[in-house]
Parts: sequence; structure tokens; C-alpha cells
Amino acid sequence: MGYGGFLTLLNGSPNDWVVSGQHSYQMDKWEWPTVKAGTAAQVYVEWGQKGSQKDDAGEAYYTIDGTSDTFQVIGKKPDDFHITINLDNMATKQSPKGSSIDLGFRHDRAVDLIVSTDELGDWWSNAGDLTDWMQQSLGTLGNRTLKQICMPGSHDAGMSSFDAGTIGAHWTNSQTQLLNFYDQLVAGSRYFDLRPVLSGGEFKAGHYSELENVWLGGNGEKLSDIINQVNDFTAKYKELVIINLSHTLDTDNDYKDLSQDQWNQMFDQLKAVNNRFTADNPDTHDFSGDTLSSFITDRASVFIFAQLPSGISLGDYATQGFFNQDNFPIYDSYANSNDAETMKKDQLDKLQAERNLVADDAARKDKFHIFSWTLTQQAEDVLNFDKAILNLAASLYDPLFLDAFNAFTPESFPNVLYVDAVGVRDNPAVFPFDKPADVGRNYDIISLAIAINNARAGKNVYITG
Repeated sequence: MGYGGFLTLLNGSPNDWVVSGQHSYQMDKWEWPTVKAGTAAQVYVEWGQKGSQKDDAGEAYYTIDGTSDTFQVIGKKPDDFHITINLDNMATKQSPKGSSIDLGFRHDRAVDLIVSTDELGDWWSNAGDLTDWMQQSLGTLGNRTLKQICMPGSHDAGMSSFDAGTIGAHWTNSQTQLLNFYDQLVAGSRYFDLRPVLSGGEFKAGHYSELENVWLGGNGEKLSDIINQVNDFTAKYKELVIINLSHTLDTDNDYKDLSQDQWNQMFDQLKAVNNRFTADNPDTHDFSGDTLSSFITDRASVFIFAQLPSGISLGDYATQGFFNQDNFPIYDSYANSNDAETMKKDQLDKLQAERNLVADDAARKDKFHIFSWTLTQQAEDVLNFDKAILNLAASLYDPLFLDAFNAFTPESFPNVLYVDAVGVRDNPAVFPFDKPADVGRNYDIISLAIAINNARAGKNVYITG
């Protein structure tokens, strides 16, 4: 057997990608299919073992059906294995005609080509700088409500580090993110699950679970550091940032719920978040039904809402940039499984059952939908460091671009691609497991969200008018 891996071709355009020719030299596997409009296909590529692999090479020529646009897939090994896309007779917003996009190569895993077309006829690809992807998309997304937009999101967003917690806690079973808050924003995440706890008299992100009346878990970033990172990002980029506060605990006092005074202290600290979105009389208004342009036409907006426990109220903070669950109702139901196939079925079944974006008021189901593409450690995983939360997340990366995308429809797609280890596609937990490995970053999830907005939501006449 040779040295192989995959290329996922995600065609988010209304035109088939047709193979006009292909040839190879010394490649063990180099066979290319037509990729139907609005679908993703995965191709296995394998370099041969005979002779010098530096001589192995392949080319596949694609024509965009109904247009004069063409591109090539090139496989070579000048120093390391590479798959390159040559835009020989086409251009995208990110890459002019004639550009070469080096996708790299991953042994037994996938690299991605993601191309989609928006309502204005512009082509998008997973190349170039998409840090402010919402602003770049305002031409098509500005008049859509948040319920009609897909975005990447971060599960347990503050757990990008691990501070010593309870007995049995370790970064492999407590840390959910490799990148800090700022870098998650750069990686495209716009919805953040933040779980503040009071620990040592200071507010920090926490990740705790209660098992048979025993609390297990640890702390992540300090709330003060998270605030600074959000401010650093919104000082540069006029994007919408949604922060959901939940799972609050007083770890200094037997893991009790925060008291009203403690919530007030936290809100006072969060007043340091710049560009907070405010409303004079929010009452029970559902802000997920407001358009993206109402948040970020000429400014950044940070929308903070809290899942308030019984007996806790916002009080005067309701007009100071803090909202409750009535102001941003969400559908959020995870699979609670460590098995990928079980999780996929659970999440896709729930999406199909809970999302129906149609004009008919009686048939419409459009609650802001969290698509939890996450695996949950079970008891047998906690001491198996190979099954660290970050590694489980990396194992789900490739199927998100193939299985999930192909299952989404114009009437049923998620609002949040909710993941652990956002911006990471390779295992950060490796021997000797003393700290997470510094693996490369990958921001293709931004282009996936854009493709969903273009090739799924953009094909729904109820949304686009």
C-alpha cells in the first residue's frame, strides 16, 4: 500500500463540477468523479511505493458546468506531499484567476476544497483572509435574521487552558478548546458557550460535572482575560459576537449556584466588555429574529445573554447590555455519546425534526438551533488520554464537511456549528500527555458556514425573498 489521504470537494455552487480529463504517473490511486451541484464528495489519493515518490504526480481537470470556469487538482511531492488547486480559468473573492491554493496533505485524513456561490453571483473559497467573514458577507446576510444564518460556535469556549481542579481532573478530560477566546474569534467562531465559576474569589471559565453527588472538573481562562481578548477583537473587526452564560457555580462554597449578589458582581465585571449590544426596553423580545445588519452595519456588537437559574433576575442590567434566555431562545440538545455514528444520527435526526424554515407559520420551526457536533467522554474514557476531549473533537472534523453538509437542506440547516477544538483538525493530545501539542490551525469551518449560508439558506425563497 502507498501513502494515502483524502480530498473533500465541497461544491456549494449551482453548477456541477465535471471532470474533463485526468492522468497520473506512479500514483496508486488517482480517480476523480463529477461533483454534483450543492454536494460534497470525498476522493482518496494515494502516492505509490515503487520508485522515487518525488516523481509521483497527478492532474485532474474540472470544468464548471454551464460556464467557462475551470480549475485543476494537482498532486505532487517536491519535498512533502501536496495537493494544490490551480484556478487556471476562474476566480473567487479570495483568489484571483490563475491563483494556486496549496491545501497540503494529511495521511489517512482529509484536506478540503470549499467553493460556494452567493446570491450576488460571487464565488467564495477557503483561501485568503476571512477573519471578518460576517462583514464580508453583509451583502447577502445583512437582511437575514440570526435564525436564518449559520455560524461556527465554541463549546465550553473558556476552557482553552486547564487550571488545577478537583481530584481526577486533568486537561485531557477538562480542556475543550486549544485556542484562546481571541484566536477562536479569528478562527471564525461567533457563538460562545461561556460557563463562569467563582474560584478562589475570582471569576473564571469552568468545566464541571456532578457524578453521584461528587463534583469533577477544573477551571480555564480568567473572565478578565476573556474580556480583554473580546475587546481586542472587536477593536479590529466589526463582527457580531454572541456569548451565552450558563452552568455558573460557586466552587468556593460547595459548588452552589451563584447568588443574586454574585451574579451582579459578574455583570459588573462584564460591563468592561466594549461594544455590548443594548436595548432600552428588551422585555421578552426575541433578538434571534432580528437581522444581522441591525447588529453590525457600522459597528461591532457583543450580545450577552444568560441562562438564569430560578430566583435570579437581570434587574437594571437588562438595559445595560445583558439579556436572558427569553431574549434569545435556543434549541440545544447534545447526544451525550462517545460514539461518532451515534452522535451523527442523534444530531441530524434532531435537526430534521426541529428545523423547518418555510413561509407557512403553522409549519415553521425556526428556533435558533445549536448543532452539537461533539463527543462526550464516558467513564471509560476519562483515564484514556488518547481519547482526550480535544482528540475526540479532531476525529469529528472531516465528517462535518462531508456527512453533515450533505445532510443539510435549504429548509433544515443549523445556526451554530458547535464544536470543541475550533480551528484545530489534528490530535493535540499525544504522548507524553503533559500538555496539549501545538498543532496547526485550520479555519475551513468559516468557509463551511459560508457555504451553508450560500448553498443551503441561499436556496430557500422564504429566506431570500
